[in-house]
Amino acid sequence: MKNNYLLILCVLCFLIAVFAPTIALYLLEDKNVHYLNNISLSMVDKGNKSYYNAIINTIYARYNNNKYNVDTTDEYEYSVPEIEIEGKRYINESLVKLKELEVIGLIKSDFFEFLAMNKRVITRTNEFHGKNLNYSKKRLFLSNDDFKVAFMSFEVENITNKIIALKIPKEYIVIKKGILEDYLNYLNQNSEDWVYESNSVVSKIKKIEIKIENINDFISISIVPYSSL
Repeated sequence: MKNNYLLILCVLCFLIAVFAPTIALYLLEDKNVHYLNNISLSMVDKGNKSYYNAIINTIYARYNNNKYNVDTTDEYEYSVPEIEIEGKRYINESLVKLKELEVIGLIKSDFFEFLAMNKRVITRTNEFHGKNLNYSKKRLFLSNDDFKVAFMSFEVENITNKIIALKIPKEYIVIKKGILEDYLNYLNQNSEDWVYESNSVVSKIKKIEIKIENINDFISISIVPYSSL
């Protein structure tokens, strides 16, 4: 009988060890996130796969724990968008892409001037591929960095080829309502219901939120699912 009690006790301990983390995570789970996941599935599965919905689909797929594959590449490049050396033209495609945000005033020209002083940058690109998930994340390291903290990073949704996230030192970015309006136009996410707050821009129709966060010496802009619950 004693052995049976010990066996039962061992089984109970095993079950607790296996299921306790799951139970704890469930109790700590943000119910809004759970709700957003349900929205994500309904939004993506309604044939909503046009060019104009690609960004929203990608954002919701990211927060719905969709499976994906990642390809990583590193490039050692000149720290200017374009340069010609001995008759050969070199293009830093990452910096050319970031120029799009300089045009609307989100990134200051000082950013490109500072990079040019460093001569070279290393660009680490992660390509994410999965169902309804097709975007890339680029992190720029200065040539003397140790690959622990990137000088800046940004993400591009690959169908629309638009920058959907940005993390950059504070001194190189301008956050104003007019500029954020231009950024939404750049994303082709026009809607009359956008609400501008101090740290976010929200659309209940689009069901997305542009979050603006201060992270130490950086400003982060990202697009996340939105729920009014």
